[in-house]
Amino acid sequence: MKLVPAAIQLRFVPLASLLLHEEDDPYRAKRLILTLKHDGKLRNPPLVARHEDFYIVLDGATRTTALREMGYRDALVQIVDYHSDTVRVGAWHHVLAGLPPSHVLSSLANVDGVTLQSVDAQTADRMLASREISSCVVMRNGQRYAVLCDAGPQADDNVRADLLCRMVAEYRGKTPVHRTAEEDLPTLIAEYPDLTAVIKFAAFSPDEICRIALNGAKVPMGITRHLVAGRALGLDVPLDMLTDAQTLEA
Repeated sequence: MKLVPAAIQLRFVPLASLLLHEEDDPYRAKRLILTLKHDGKLRNPPLVARHEDFYIVLDGATRTTALREMGYRDALVQIVDYHSDTVRVGAWHHVLAGLPPSHVLSSLANVDGVTLQSVDAQTADRMLASREISSCVVMRNGQRYAVLCDAGPQADDNVRADLLCRMVAEYRGKTPVHRTAEEDLPTLIAEYPDLTAVIKFAAFSPDEICRIALNGAKVPMGITRHLVAGRALGLDVPLDMLTDAQTLEA
C-alpha cells in the first residue's frame, strides 16, 4: 500500500460536482466555517473518487458542506483510484457512554424496520462479515444483538443506508459518541470507563458507497473508514483561490 509523491493527484473542481456518501453534521459545519473565516485557508483537501462527471467524497463531508454554505464555487480535492491497492475501506464503530443500557436497547428496537436479535459473539461476527447484518449492538456485559433489517439481508443500498441513519439518530446528540476501530470490549471499557454499548458496523464496499452517493442517499457520518496511502495534508490553500474570480483552468 505505497504511493510515490508524483502519483498524488490534486485538482480544483466545482463544488457542484462533489457528491456526499455520508450525512453532514450542521454543528460541525458551523464550527468549521468559523475556523475557515478566521484562518482564510483550507488546510486539508477532501478525498474523492472520480465517477464520470462527478466526484464521490470519501472523506471531507464537513469541509465540502462548509465551503458550499460559505458560497465558494470550487474546492481543491485529492483524487484517488478507489479500486487500487492504495485505498482500503473499513468501518468505524461507535462507543456510547453514559446511557442506561435499557435506554439504548429500547430506542434502537423502536426504529421502524429494525428487529434486535440476541446472538453469541461468534454468530455476531459471522453475520457482520457475511453482510447478513449491517450493524450489531455489543453491550457492556458482552451481550450481543444483531440488528436485523425487516426488509431482509438482500435489502438494497438505499434501504440499508436509511436504516442506519435512523438508528444513529436515536443516540447521536443524546450522549457522547466516540468513533473507534478497536473491537476488543475490555480494551474499550478501560479507555471509556462509562461505556454503555458499542455499535459495530459492517464495512461498505467501494461500489456500494458509489451507488449510495449517486442515488442521493447517505450513510451516517463516521462509520466509513478510508485508509489511503499518500494522503495530501496541511496544504493550507487560500480560500481566495476557491472563488469565481478566476477560471478553473487558471
